Amino acid sequence: MFDRIAHRYDLVNTVLSLGTDAGWRRRAARETGLKAGGFALDVACGSGKLTAELARIAGPGGGVVGLDFSPEMLAIARLHHPEIDFMQGDAHNLPFEDASFDATTIAFGLRNLAEPVRGLAEMTRVIKPGGLAVVLEFVKPPRGPVGAAYRAYLRTLLPALGGALSGEPSAYRYLSDTVDSYRTPDELREMASTAGWKSVRFMPLAAGTVGILSGAAVDR
Repeated sequence: MFDRIAHRYDLVNTVLSLGTDAGWRRRAARETGLKAGGFALDVACGSGKLTAELARIAGPGGGVVGLDFSPEMLAIARLHHPEIDFMQGDAHNLPFEDASFDATTIAFGLRNLAEPVRGLAEMTRVIKPGGLAVVLEFVKPPRGPVGAAYRAYLRTLLPALGGALSGEPSAYRYLSDTVDSYRTPDELREMASTAGWKSVRFMPLAAGTVGILSGAAVDR
């Protein structure tokens, strides 16, 4: 599915979020605490937008790797960001040694993992002591008027507009279904704790429809 929508993925995201998705990614990159000269891994990197934000922070003295399961998404990422190292791989089994990076991230990819807790555990396995893992993800719409409006958007406008722009309406029906049935902030925090994260935090964005989950590597 992601191979099929890769060519229009960035355009659709920008339109559907009214251009706010770029700011979310910048915020997530800053939340990692990555410094100039640091090393970071962006899991399920897609077209490489968050990977590029991390690379800007790390600078020429650092290193950033983007990893994704979709070869077409990686082709787009390499085209747009030829200076960054992108590789195909499985978020459930990251092909890196323990404590290889200063930070790891995943943006809007956790809900697509068959075993999200395992993916979260892998993200902290490869972090050095003191490093942070950061997840940028949709959350279950909150109760009240905002949540009701958001659910209506998910069920009507999002699949219609996303399908029209991408030519793949089934892909955006999938997005609508998965977002509306996804976890609450408390459930995400619990998943992270189960995966062994410590000092887990959740920061709501976009009136509570999106959030940043962060946590430190487990003690070894």
